[in-house]
Amino acid sequence: MSADANYSLLPNPSPEEAAAAIAAIERFLADTSSPVGEADEVVSGWLRAALSEGVGATDRDSVW
Repeated sequence: MSADANYSLLPNPSPEEAAAAIAAIERFLADTSSPVGEADEVVSGWLRAALSEGVGATDRDSVW
């Protein structure tokens, strides 16, 4: 690329286009984030301990 390259900018989005882009970003964030405050309620202490110890795992469940 040369330093003399002339780039044209796209026109500014309309208010509707900008709102649609923000709505899409908000939906993506809502779909991919975990619920606030529910992380401790979903995994109980017993379940967390069992998962960390590998209780119930069999050799066929092993990735090794």
